Amino acid sequence: MQNQRHGAEGGRALASRSVSAWVPLLMSGAATCLLVTYLATGPHEPYMVVENGVARPDESATARLWQLLMILQLPVIGWFAVRWSMRDPRGTVKMLALQALAIIAAAMPVFLLDL
Repeated sequence: MQNQRHGAEGGRALASRSVSAWVPLLMSGAATCLLVTYLATGPHEPYMVVENGVARPDESATARLWQLLMILQLPVIGWFAVRWSMRDPRGTVKMLALQALAIIAAAMPVFLLDL
């Protein structure tokens, strides 16, 4: 019986079967869902913060959570690239390209809609 980490290619480990390959994709998906939910719930009043008696608008908790989801992907992607680049170079490049596309897809609405 084959180990779950090994694919059909003669018992060789596949990068696409690694959990560290899919975690950044899930994080990008969560960030996208967060953004879609924020946009679907309608216009939001800006959060006001008072500093030294002066009120100024501040980012919402949704924006901070989105930023955290996006930035915390980078160490996971780095770990994945270091761990799998020698074992399965072709699979690693494919997964890194997929991860990059997921990041771009999650970030594009923020830049296009100037959120």
